[in-house]
Amino acid sequence: MIGSTIIILSVLGVIFLITEIVLMGDTQVQKAKAKNEKGEAYQKQAADAIEVQRETAQLNEKLAADMGEVKERLASIERILKEVE
Repeated sequence: MIGSTIIILSVLGVIFLITEIVLMGDTQVQKAKAKNEKGEAYQKQAADAIEVQRETAQLNEKLAADMGEVKERLASIERILKEVE
């Protein structure tokens, strides 16, 4: 009787340990997945930021070119006005 009780308790203990190990492993997998998802979100944000920076740089270059053209036209108008005076 005592022997069978010990065996039953041992089996229950082993089942408990196995269950605990599986649950801990599952928790670690869930944590890893959550970290991975956060990492992917950060990578997407970084990629989006880089794209916006490229677009901003292109717009700045276009604005600089346009400003150069406006300065040339203004200088031309100033010359014409000086000639007219």
